[in-house]
Order: sequence, then C-alpha cells, then structure tokens
Amino acid sequence: MKTWQWIVFSLLSYIIFLVMYIPASYLAQLVNQQSNQQVKMMQVSGTLFDGKAGVVEAKGFRVNNIEWSLKPLSLLLLKANLQVKGGAIRDSEQIYIDTTASVKLLSANQLFLQDSQIFVPAKAALSQFRLPVAVTASGRFRVDIEKLEMTPTCTLLSGKGAWINAEVDTPQQAVKLGNFDADLSCSEGDLSVDIKPGNNLQLSGRIIVDQAGNYSINGQFMPNEDLPNAIKQAADSFFQRDSQGFYQIRL
Repeated sequence: MKTWQWIVFSLLSYIIFLVMYIPASYLAQLVNQQSNQQVKMMQVSGTLFDGKAGVVEAKGFRVNNIEWSLKPLSLLLLKANLQVKGGAIRDSEQIYIDTTASVKLLSANQLFLQDSQIFVPAKAALSQFRLPVAVTASGRFRVDIEKLEMTPTCTLLSGKGAWINAEVDTPQQAVKLGNFDADLSCSEGDLSVDIKPGNNLQLSGRIIVDQAGNYSINGQFMPNEDLPNAIKQAADSFFQRDSQGFYQIRL
C-alpha cells in the first residue's frame, strides 16, 4: 500500500472506532427527529453498533425488545449492514421480526433485506386498510423474504406470505377460515401480493401497494358450503357475483 492509502485507511479505521462507541440514545433521538415523531424508539441502551430498544413504534405498529448489531467493516464499503431481531415469535398478539438489512450510506432511501421473517397480528395489519366491510380478525400474517431490493421503488422481491389460523368475527359467531398463502414480488416498482386459491373462501387475487402506501385489490372469492351463512350474507351485501358465482373484489 502507498503512503496516502495507509493514511486514508487509518483515518477511516479511526472514525469507525469512534462511531462504534456512540451511544444508541443518539440514534434514537435522530430517528425520532428525522421521522417527525412518526417513528419512536424508547428505552434505548447500548451503542450504535450493538444496541437495544425496549419499544419501537411506527404508524400504529409496536415492536418490543428490538436488538440490532451493525458490522463495522461494512462502513468501509459505504454501507450499513444490520442484523435486527425483536418481538415475540410465540405470542400471536405481538409482532416478531428477524432480518438482515443493508442501507447505502450515500443513498438512505435504498434498502436491501434478505433471509427475513416477520409476523404481524392480523388485527393490527388489517386496521391499516380501508375495507368495505368492518372486519375484526385474529390470527397472524407471516412474511418470509428471501431477498428484497428497494431503490427506492420495489426493484426485486422474492418471498412468501401467509395468514395463519385466520378467523373473523360475525354478529353471530367467530368463523375460522384456516390458512391463506400468497407469493410476493415486484410489479412495475410496486409491491405485489398474489393470493393463491385453495382456501376456505376460494379466494384468489392480487394486491398492489405502491411506495406511498396506496393500494388496490383485484380478486374474487366464493365461500365453501361448510362456512356459516353469516359469511355468505355479508358477501351478498357488499359484493357482486359473476356468472360463475364468484364475488368480485375491486378496491
């Protein structure tokens, strides 16, 4: 190595050494301020490179006991490679997340995820959507992401989604719907969720979500005969049938 290269390397190493010991509380303050209080990190401890947050809240979602670690050498490549884990995997009322993330330091709106697993209570997730029918649901949404690239639109996504132990409340009773499965991908820069048929509602269709959180739903369903009449009555009230008897969803 030439002399100037050694100097640059030494300076970068020294800066990384200093950054490693920045308290995580400074990160929490920065996140709170930059997000205009839309994201809140509370009960923070540790350092920027190895820290914990007792609670992280964002847009109505709450994750408890978040832990993260940042690989120092990734900064030499002008990236921040993070391992993030938190929540409770066995508690259906809590969010759980385990992911490997990467953010480019010179372009913070570019996000990369891989080998990620996320669980979200169905009630909390559905509250983010304006549905034509008021739904009180239980169960959990599971997302398994093999690879995701946001640059900042959805460039590449390979993953699976599922609604596990789906259940909805009707005025008469709670109705168990079983499980729903979906494929996750990118579609012209937007997130695409393709719901697979083969469930108790014979539900299939596509959900598209853009970068701003706007969404559209295009699908169809026809409840199985063994489901309670309350499901069919609600479907008759809010959806139109086609010639084959399927209710059409256009939102």
